[in-house]
Amino acid sequence: MLHRRIFFLYLFILFSGIFAQKNDHLEHDDEDEPRSINRIQPSINSENKLSAYNRGNNNDNQQPIVDQSRVRPPLETNRRSSSSTPLASSNECKFDVQKYCNRGSQQLLSNLKVLQCVDDLDNAVNLISKECQHLIYKFKYNMTLDPRFDDAAERQCSKDLKVFDECKGHIGKSGTGRLVTCLYDFLPNITESSCRYFIKQMQAVIFNDWRLIEHFADACMNDIKSLECGRLDDENEAIPHEQGAVISCLSQKYNKLGQQCRKEIFRLAEMQSDDYHLDRALYYACRDDRERLCAQVSSGNGRVYRCLYDQKFNSMMSPACRKEVHRRQSLVVADVKLDVPLTRACRNEMLEHKCIIDPVEGDQKSSLVKLLLCLEDTLKRGYHIQDECRREMLVHRRMLMSDYELSPELQSECKMEMVQYCPSLFQQGVSGTIDQRGGRMIHCLLAAARKEKAFGKRCLSVVNSLVRAVDPGSDIRADPLLETACRPVIDTLCPRMKSGDSNVILCLLDNLKNSRMTEDCEDRLMEVAFFLARDWRLTPRLLRTCRNNLESFCQLPKDWSMNQDISGLQVGMYLGCLYQQRQQLDKECRSELKRIMHIRTQSIGLMPEIEDNCLTDLATCKNPEIKGEEFKCLQKKYNKLEEQCKAAVRNFTQMTMSDPTLDFLLMKACEPMIQLFCGNVEGGNENYLIRCLIKHKNEQQMDFRCKAGIDHHQITSMKDEAFLSQQFRKKCIQEINEHCLGRKTKAGVIQCLADLMLRDVLKKENQITEVCRDELKFELLQRSESIDFDPSLAKTCRQDIQRFCSARTPGNAQILDCLKDNQNKVSTACYAKLRKREKLDVILPENDYSLMSKCAIIIQKFCSNDKKQNILSCLRRNINQDAMPNLCRRVLYHRLMVLNSDARFNQGLIDNCQRDINKYCQSEVVNNDDDDDKDSNEDDADVNDNDTEINDRKDNVNNNKNNNDDNDDDEVTDRKMGGRIIQCLRSKYSDTSITLESQCVSELVDVIQTSKLDVKLDVKLYQSCRKFLKSECTGMDQEDCLKLLYQKNRIDDDTCKEQIKRIVREGQADIHVDRALAFACQADVLKYCNDIPIGSGKQLKCLLSMGKSVTSQCQAILQKRQELWESVSNVQGVADLTEHIRKSNNSFYLFSVILLILCIMFMAGCICRPYVRYSRVRKYK
Repeated sequence: MLHRRIFFLYLFILFSGIFAQKNDHLEHDDEDEPRSINRIQPSINSENKLSAYNRGNNNDNQQPIVDQSRVRPPLETNRRSSSSTPLASSNECKFDVQKYCNRGSQQLLSNLKVLQCVDDLDNAVNLISKECQHLIYKFKYNMTLDPRFDDAAERQCSKDLKVFDECKGHIGKSGTGRLVTCLYDFLPNITESSCRYFIKQMQAVIFNDWRLIEHFADACMNDIKSLECGRLDDENEAIPHEQGAVISCLSQKYNKLGQQCRKEIFRLAEMQSDDYHLDRALYYACRDDRERLCAQVSSGNGRVYRCLYDQKFNSMMSPACRKEVHRRQSLVVADVKLDVPLTRACRNEMLEHKCIIDPVEGDQKSSLVKLLLCLEDTLKRGYHIQDECRREMLVHRRMLMSDYELSPELQSECKMEMVQYCPSLFQQGVSGTIDQRGGRMIHCLLAAARKEKAFGKRCLSVVNSLVRAVDPGSDIRADPLLETACRPVIDTLCPRMKSGDSNVILCLLDNLKNSRMTEDCEDRLMEVAFFLARDWRLTPRLLRTCRNNLESFCQLPKDWSMNQDISGLQVGMYLGCLYQQRQQLDKECRSELKRIMHIRTQSIGLMPEIEDNCLTDLATCKNPEIKGEEFKCLQKKYNKLEEQCKAAVRNFTQMTMSDPTLDFLLMKACEPMIQLFCGNVEGGNENYLIRCLIKHKNEQQMDFRCKAGIDHHQITSMKDEAFLSQQFRKKCIQEINEHCLGRKTKAGVIQCLADLMLRDVLKKENQITEVCRDELKFELLQRSESIDFDPSLAKTCRQDIQRFCSARTPGNAQILDCLKDNQNKVSTACYAKLRKREKLDVILPENDYSLMSKCAIIIQKFCSNDKKQNILSCLRRNINQDAMPNLCRRVLYHRLMVLNSDARFNQGLIDNCQRDINKYCQSEVVNNDDDDDKDSNEDDADVNDNDTEINDRKDNVNNNKNNNDDNDDDEVTDRKMGGRIIQCLRSKYSDTSITLESQCVSELVDVIQTSKLDVKLDVKLYQSCRKFLKSECTGMDQEDCLKLLYQKNRIDDDTCKEQIKRIVREGQADIHVDRALAFACQADVLKYCNDIPIGSGKQLKCLLSMGKSVTSQCQAILQKRQELWESVSNVQGVADLTEHIRKSNNSFYLFSVILLILCIMFMAGCICRPYVRYSRVRKYK
């Protein structure tokens, strides 16, 4: 500190010429440099006002700086005069110094102490006498032109002057003050501490009045006059010039100044940037505000400025201070070099990355915006920026985002938009009040750009540039209004999140649909997110984590820049590219990509590639069921979307189908259900989660919102071939390419592969691989759960659903079961498609949702070891188990009824009885009725949208007609053909004179035994004898009841009689089809007839031949059956005999024999007639 004491002693002698008294060795000698500066700087305050006094009362000195050579002689005299007597003992100031500065002390104050005292004195311009003010002004003015200042500068800064070539020209020109001014310009580069200290102390003198600043008066005098920036305290100019007022006025109108004056204004502002005391207008306007709002902030390095910037919209700040703060900010925005703390903190980065910050004529971007964009560009590219520079950037980002008036390009390009969309915040020609700003106008423009199609492109470009420069996505503190609106949410949902690195903004977006998210916070957040989502450079953390992957896999250009305007569609393009390459991405990038994709699904506004392409279609989704479900609405209307929108929706839906975790609405609705049912699901396979949810969606504990979300996911997946999951496509790619190319919908592909799988089973081929078969089974099981998942069937059967199943709901296979129950009543086109589904159900029952879900307990308990294709047989064997639920039994009865009533569904019967069918039942076969070689094309039926007019009968009729025209393979020539074939085979089986092939007999026995489980399974019998079953046979075995009624001759319906005769003859043909007889004689069959083949009544004949050797129980039932058989075998008259002969398979033979006998009799009569006649004549004679 010794050199400082010596230097200050020298400076004091230089100022006053008298230092006889020691003045306590200058109190500030022991303090550090900044405090010394702050103590000297306030001495500026009152001196500026003395200049006006000097101009008003000394006409000789009215323009002392304009021509210094002319005024120097008298000034030198004044200097000598002023130097000879200290200010404290001068006649002009003695009284004022004693009154306001000595505070009772008799000690003589130094000149600097007097200057400091007067500068700190409130209202000094009115308290200090005019004579004293004039003396102080002359003293300070003389200081600026004293040769000893230049001489001192040469001595103190000798080393630095050797380096600064610009200042060498001023060496030796003492008394001009230009050497000190030049050195100040290079203050950041000065290395000598004594030199730096000397220059900083001089600031107090330089800023005391605009007329004391070199070149300023010459450069700005015309602008002062033309812009009327002269400032006097009264009309008579009696009171000295107000400090800093002229500079303040000119800086407010800097855009109207001449080039030289503007340069001087900017230079002064740059010199003032370290300490707010140096900006006299701001200092005086904000002294009280500084004490009130920034009392804990120390002066120096622009800290008070920063505090005042931050408090600009505090209601406690005075209007005068707010006005000066705004003026200061405007200068910094226009030329960022004026903010020395910012340029000093970021100097290295600016030099390294060549950030151009000088204002350019015609360039819309302000100097501050260009610097921020350059530094943001540096950050995004992964370069390091020092913490101090980042803090300064944050201050200025907040400043830009808080007040639209700080951005001249925003005011000029967006004036119309402000008037049109933000009238309450801006009136044409009049700026909104300070209270109406605080970032509200900017957010109003953000909201308008998001919602209004007619928003101006030039304004949008400026707003985009501002958002890029501020980048609130990286740090929410950069947007004061957003931070204020979301503070309660942040404190609740993101309390531990550190500011910066996009932590808070990502947390808020993650919780966008959280119940604790406030509407105000969501609105402000979406306004900002709208722009963040449209610029991949602003997408939080994307560049930091995925830049290398973007360059490697997605051809990200290496010359990208934050200064460039880009299309919002590029975001979706790059994200889609990354998602397609997600398996090859870095772990950090893959994790961040999934998080970004998850956030984007929360709102359509976060997906510009969809929102921008679907503006027209979104207009129809203005009021979805729940806010935020606009994308769900687009998916529902998928087939009616415009092509451009449809492509965008397809691309994103394709990703959500492959990875359901990207479906935000689904995940939000199903989060508790996932924990309940799918907590152990591994994340390795992207389809495991959705499959788990689908499997449990009909559980009683399943939340209805989650179930609705799963249904929507499944319905949407059927609408386009692109929605096939990657897992399905990978495992079935060969089959799809070979057999199903050209199918436009997933439903079409599924049906194509289902036809292929059915053909494999029927013809014992192997065109579809086992891995593909497993995937297809899951899809078919889904389809059979709801009519909504089968758009082709739903469209074709729409009228029939209305007619027969209007009270049923789509899920849990209710409508499908209803259609199957009424299959004989539905329309032809509906029956054709329904028949295909039923055939698949009975041949491959593992794809039958209704059967597999309602019989799950029985299947697991009794049929777990059976092959999937044998499930029906297993269930039939266990149909009388007490554990079998009624719902399962009901579904099983229907499936068995289908097998028993239509041979076309019973492939085993068709295969094993084909020869017998050709031999005995060929007349019942209708050619080309059941051609499974044809593939059905169901792509035309993919328009099953919820908004379709269900009641439009005309449209439905046309649809059915078109469907029939397009799908000739689905035509059914004769619905009852399959039933007639079974009846024919059963009749041949019951005829003991006919021997069917053994494998056919086994199949027929199976069919007949199945029909004995319930009389309803014997469709012909039940339909013919329904009247008697309901009136006479309740509470007992219904078949035995009908047989007893027939035996008692109480059946008066011929059709019913024929059916009863049929079942009696079937029992006569084989003991196993008569349950009562088989049960009673089971032991005897095993004992005596076990080696006798079944069929043709052989085992029954064996038992009858045993006579009384069989058990009494078997004898009794045999006796009853013999009586029944006799009643059935009796022929009632010639007509009955003729009918029996006609129905016989040997009817032609029998009729031929009878005819032959008749012919023989006729011929015999003809031959014998003459002899008879001769005999009669002879006898007569």
